[in-house]
Amino acid sequence: MRIIKSHFFLIIVIFYSSNSQENLIKSIQLVDSNFENEKIIFNESEKIMVVFDELTNRTKNYYFEVDHYDFDWNLSELRKSEFLEGFDDIRITNYFKSYNTIQPYINYQFQIPNRNFKIKKSGNYMIKVKNDEGKYIFKRKFIFLRDVSLGSIEISKSRKINFQDSNQKLKVIINCKDCNFYSNSHIYKLIVFKNYDLHNYKVISSPTYKLSQKVIYDNIVFRGGTEFFNFDNSNILNTNIEIKNVELNKNYITELRTDIIPTIYTYEPDINGKFIIKNNNKNPQTESEYSNVVFSLKTKNLLNNNIYLVGNFNDYKTNKSSQLNFKNGLFQVTLLLKQGFYNYKYLIKDENRNYEMADFWETENAYTAILYEKRPDENYFKIKTIATNNSSNIVN
Repeated sequence: MRIIKSHFFLIIVIFYSSNSQENLIKSIQLVDSNFENEKIIFNESEKIMVVFDELTNRTKNYYFEVDHYDFDWNLSELRKSEFLEGFDDIRITNYFKSYNTIQPYINYQFQIPNRNFKIKKSGNYMIKVKNDEGKYIFKRKFIFLRDVSLGSIEISKSRKINFQDSNQKLKVIINCKDCNFYSNSHIYKLIVFKNYDLHNYKVISSPTYKLSQKVIYDNIVFRGGTEFFNFDNSNILNTNIEIKNVELNKNYITELRTDIIPTIYTYEPDINGKFIIKNNNKNPQTESEYSNVVFSLKTKNLLNNNIYLVGNFNDYKTNKSSQLNFKNGLFQVTLLLKQGFYNYKYLIKDENRNYEMADFWETENAYTAILYEKRPDENYFKIKTIATNNSSNIVN
């Protein structure tokens, strides 16, 4: 009995220590070389900067890997040597202690390409960071482009009467001179996603029309959703139109004003779900404070306890840490976030899907469409064409 109890205790200790380590990892970003623009799509001339914090004052050994995936984010059949020139599984050697902050943390940074490897093939990739025990502490998706052509996206209001007020319709025009849509041996997949969320996308297998030098994918429908809410606590002690109150106890507490889901469309400038680490110091990566940010939502949908707060800051994850709880007439959640400018949304989660609490055809959304090709003489999906557009110029 003692042996069983000791084994059970050991399992509990390992479980909680591994989970607590994951909870200490914050502010994961893929950004450009200036640490200014958060991105998920990079071309071969760009550097991918990966940054994250661990809420501790002791440095640790972390390693990163890169894997190649197909259009639907299944691990591809390529060997590492086929998509990487060099080798990965590299220890992260660039790390910096936070300076003059109440919450101590270590800021880790690495870049791709680096002296050990560079990426050779276009496609979907995932960065995986693990500790010295081989446990992955986080993973992030990105898309890598090489020698792609440019397509276009036309965005309009839905033509269906029941969805005219809520949906947006896309028409994707693909220019690809060396594509072979008439051959059964070539496989083409079009992926379309909204607002840099790589977890929520549509897969279109066949074009609507085939022309001599182009193909057209029509009637791709997305719910309009709402504009992102936002707050800016780059001046950590200041209140503003979004921030109701700031307190300093053992750490900072930033209480936001209560959010209300709009019943009519209201334009609100946003950055479509991204977040920016910033303050008034020289190095925001290591001189920014962390604050417990209190989010509050007032809604008549009191019977639904499956409301979640999402954005790029938490990789759009609808889990226990992002779930709102009903208290004193409001749905609330508190998240520990680094100083900066944040976009966020509220989602309802059911068994089949996640959806917003309101939809408007006028909502400004950023759309991306990517055409993937698999040739009979190749064992992976490469990217042939990319198209982007913003619904700020939507056609009624």
